[in-house]
Amino acid sequence: MRLVVCCLSFILCGMTAQAQSPKAVMDYIEKYKNIAIEEMRLTGIPASVTLAQGIHESGCGQSVLALNSNNHFGIKCHNEWSGASYRHDDDQPQECFRVYKSPEESFKDHSDFLKNRPRYAGLFKLKANDYKGWARGLKAAGYATNPQYPQIIIGLIEAYKLYDLDRQVLNGDAPAQPVLASSSASAVPTASAPGVPAAPTQYPQSMPAQPKVQQTTTTASVETVKVKAVTTPVSAPATQINAAYGGIQLDERLINGVRAIVFKPSVTLYAIGQKYNVSVEDLYAFNDMTPGTSLKAGEYVYLEKKKSETSYYQYELTEGETMRDVAQKFGVQLPELYKRNGINTNCQPLPGQVIVLRGNRETPLKFHVVDNNGKAAPADGTTGVLIDTCYHKVEDSDTLYSIARQYNVPVENLMRLNGLKDNDIKIGQTLLISSL
Repeated sequence: MRLVVCCLSFILCGMTAQAQSPKAVMDYIEKYKNIAIEEMRLTGIPASVTLAQGIHESGCGQSVLALNSNNHFGIKCHNEWSGASYRHDDDQPQECFRVYKSPEESFKDHSDFLKNRPRYAGLFKLKANDYKGWARGLKAAGYATNPQYPQIIIGLIEAYKLYDLDRQVLNGDAPAQPVLASSSASAVPTASAPGVPAAPTQYPQSMPAQPKVQQTTTTASVETVKVKAVTTPVSAPATQINAAYGGIQLDERLINGVRAIVFKPSVTLYAIGQKYNVSVEDLYAFNDMTPGTSLKAGEYVYLEKKKSETSYYQYELTEGETMRDVAQKFGVQLPELYKRNGINTNCQPLPGQVIVLRGNRETPLKFHVVDNNGKAAPADGTTGVLIDTCYHKVEDSDTLYSIARQYNVPVENLMRLNGLKDNDIKIGQTLLISSL
C-alpha cells in the first residue's frame, strides 16, 4: 500500500487528477455508505472501516481493479474462488484477482472474506464502534503490508466522520452527514485529514493463516488460481428465479463456490425454495437440517449441495458453536466434517478445540457426548490419535462385540466414540471405528 500522509498528501494531491480530490471521497461515501451500513448490520464489521478501506484500496473507485473488475478491496482469487478473474501485476506479475458483477458484490465478498477466515476471528471480539482497534487488528492479522495502514484507515475515518455511520447502526439514529475536515472543498489535506491515496499498486496480503507451500514457479504461488485472464467483468450464470416469489429481497452470497443466501427470520424455507426453484426437502439436505433445526438470522442457507472440503485447513471452535455451525460457515458437508475429525453426530467438540476442515485429524479432539435429549455428558471423551479411521454399517447378524472383534478394538472405545450408553445397536446404523 502506498503511504500517503502528512506532506506526501500535499504532493500527491498536486500530482493526481481531481478524481483523487476530497470531493471524490465524499462521492464515494455517498454512493457506498448504505451497503457498508447493511454489511455492518449483517456481520458486525464497522461501516466506517469498510468504507475507509474501500476509499484507500480502490482510490475512490478509480483503481485498475475497481474499474476493470469491480474489485474495491484488492482481494485475490485463492483456491476457493470459482468465479471470473482478472490478471494484474501486484506482489508478482499477473496475479489473479476476483471479478465481481458489481461493486456491491465486492463489498459483500469483503465481509465474507473477513468473517470466514480464522486469522481475522479476533477482530469480531472487538466492540463494533472500536474502529481504531479494527484498523490496528487488520494490520496485525496481515491484511496489509504497509506499516502505516492503521493510521491511513483511522485518518480517513476521523477526517470524514465515518464513525457516525457506525453509530447509526448501533443506536438506530440518523447519521450526521460525513463532512470534510475543512469547510473548503479545495482545502489542502493535512495529517488529520489525509488526501485520497492514488490507486494502490499492492493489495491486501489475504492468504489463509497457514505456512505457504513451496512455490512451483517464480511468478505465482500455489494459492493463486490459474484461470484465463479477462479484461472486463464476466457475470456468473443467472440464478433461476420463480417469478411469483421474485420480489422477495434476499442477500445472495457465494461461499466456498456454493450459492447461498443470508437467512432472515421473516422469510420461510418454503418461500426461499419457491424463489429459487429448490424443494424444501433439498434445502434440508443441502443445509444438514432436521425438523428440529432452528435457523438463526444471518446464517447461510445453501441453494445447492455443499462441497466436501474447503481451502481453509482448520477452525477454532468458539463457545456455543456446533459442528453444523462450522459446516454452514465454511460451506462444507457436515458428514464430511465429522468424518475428518473422527467423531460421530453424538459428539460435540469443546470450545477452543481446533476443527479440521481439510485432510484428516492427526491430534486428539476433546468432546462432549450428546444424548437423545440434546444434553451434554461430562467432557471426558477424546478421540485419541486416529491412525486408521473407518466406518461400519450395522448388518443383521452384527453385535457390538462381533464388530469390536472384527476391527480389533475394545468395546469401550466403540461405545465412547459413538456415544452409546449400552450395547444396543440397530440394523443400518453407522458406527465410527478407529485404532486408538
